Order: sequence, then C-alpha cells, then structure tokens
Amino acid sequence: MSSNAGKSSLPRRIALGVLALVLLAAGLYWLELAIPKRDYFLERRGTLETADVTEASSDGVVQKLVRLESSTGLRVNMRVVRPQTAPGQMLPVIIVMGGEGTGKDAVDLVGVPEGVAYLALDYPYEGDQELDAFWESLAAVPGIQQAFLDSPPAMSLALDWALQQAWVDSENVELVGASLGVPFTAVAGALDDRFTRVWLLHGGAENVPWVMHVGRRYVENEFLRGLLARGALLLVYGNSFEALDWIPEIAPRPLVIVAAKDDDFVPPEAQQPFVEAAAASEHIEIVWTEGRHIRPTRREELQQLLDVVLSRIDYGDPAE
Repeated sequence: MSSNAGKSSLPRRIALGVLALVLLAAGLYWLELAIPKRDYFLERRGTLETADVTEASSDGVVQKLVRLESSTGLRVNMRVVRPQTAPGQMLPVIIVMGGEGTGKDAVDLVGVPEGVAYLALDYPYEGDQELDAFWESLAAVPGIQQAFLDSPPAMSLALDWALQQAWVDSENVELVGASLGVPFTAVAGALDDRFTRVWLLHGGAENVPWVMHVGRRYVENEFLRGLLARGALLLVYGNSFEALDWIPEIAPRPLVIVAAKDDDFVPPEAQQPFVEAAAASEHIEIVWTEGRHIRPTRREELQQLLDVVLSRIDYGDPAE
C-alpha cells in the first residue's frame, strides 16, 4: 500500500512542480513588464554608426529621407524638410514624433518651412499589423513592445544625426510629441537634456483613462474595459510611459502642454493631471486649443497647433 501511495503521489508532485515553475515564470515576466525601463532607454540609443541619406531640393526647399542605425541595432527612418541655407546659416529644429498613422510623413502637414527645419520620425516598428493591434491579435504584441521601447532612444539617435549637420542650431532644438507620441516624447525629453524645449500635443498625462476611452469601440462594459486596458498597457510596458512620471525631469527646460478643449480621443480625466502639473511648476505651461483631437484631415486643428509651436521659436538674428 505504501509503495502504491508513493507512486500515485509522484504525478501530483510533478504537477505541483510544473505549476510552481509556471507561476514563477509568470511572476518574473510581470516584473519585467512592470518595472520602468530607464536603463534600457539609455543604453539602447548606442552610438550612431550609419546614416543613409537621399536628398532632393526644389524651389528653395531641401527634403531628405534618412535611415539611421546605431551600434545596438536600433534603426530609425525619418524625413527632413528645411529651407536652403547660406554658408554658416543655422536653423532651429523641430523634431516630431506624431501619431502612428503619420510618422515621418508628418512633414507633409507643415507646409513650406520658413526659417525652421522639421524632422519627423517613423515609429521603430517592423511588424505587419497596426501599432494598436494588441486589441486584435496577441501575435502583434512582441513587435509593438519593441517599437514602444525603442521610440524614446530613436528620438535621441535622430538628434545625434541632427547635431552633426552644419545647418542645425544646437541651442534651439524643439522636441514635439503629438497624440500617441506624447508618452514616448515625455521619456525622451526627460532623459536627453540636449532637447532645449519639449512639447506634448493632444496627449494624456495618464494612460489608463486614455486607453479605456479608446477601447469603448471594442468593449462596452466599463469595468471589463478597465481590466483590459490595464492588461494591455502592462503588455506594452505601459508603466515605462506614464508621462506624468517623467515630466518633472524635463525641468528646468521648458515644457509646453497643448490640450484640445473638445478632444474626442483623450478624455478630460487624462488631461486634468497635466493641468495640475502646470499649476504646480513654473517650468510647465498649458495651452488650450479650440476643436477636437489632432488628425491629418483636420486642417483647422493642425494649423492651431502649428501656430502655437512656431510662435515660440527663436529664429535668431536674421542679419547673422
């Protein structure tokens, strides 16, 4: 009897051991996802190793398609649009991380550049599905995770290249994040003090209410939507991209937050912490625009944002 009992308990012990290993692995993975990736952001940038540039000029405007790769394997695709410059002339630079559907083509939305250079980045995403596809397919998650983690160092790598250009005024580098680009821009702006001013346009200070708001088209039940939003954010390292956690590190450099009064993508509860942060810090300013959330087809909203940013640019002495 005792021999049979010992034999029957063996499968149970094996099952318990396997369960313990599974739980341990799950716990370690949860920690990996939950702990902010400051060290990764700093190390992933590496050093700029290659820059492939395709250039075209017409009617006094220079356009460049630039592909960068760093020593860590980080790759960045971006476009540059700027006016032609005379020898020795330098331009203020606006580096843009926009919505996932715009990317480097954000330069097409700004019109003819006058006295300023625009540099817009694609998200460093190599997957075939949309960046918000975690609502649709778990297969997209690894690529999205990597793209999100690589976005802040991608901005710094883009700046590495920009500062090598003779026409760049290194004392006037504006970092602009719009919509989905806001959380990543807050990280990059905090960690890289070469950006002289940081802009967060039509984004949320906290991610959960923002994602819950977007998720209404998928899940009606608010409680379930909240659980799914937290789970989805955990899967894409959401704790590493809470804008409110990073913006204190931008000071004493100025931070300008621009919020839409009737934003149909970012709910008021995601905007309110920005309002409170601006009230508590002399280095943070909040500006309100009329209308809805920025989109490529909403010309009025786009023009408002462009006017706000350009009104603060230091163009230097035109006589120089």
